[in-house]
Amino acid sequence: MSKTSDFEADLLSLQQFRDWLASLVEAQQPQEEWSLSLEQLKQRWEPRMQERASGASRMFF
Repeated sequence: MSKTSDFEADLLSLQQFRDWLASLVEAQQPQEEWSLSLEQLKQRWEPRMQERASGASRMFF
């Protein structure tokens, strides 16, 4: 009997970890971006990354 409850506890723990990990991923990348192609992602993020890179170089140099 104890094996069953240990298994259920492990399963619950894994499900909670999965949900936590999914929430981290969701927070980092908007849901609609999951279906974008590489080219669409580049078009969306490249200008922002260039802005950030040029801003960082001005800030430190």
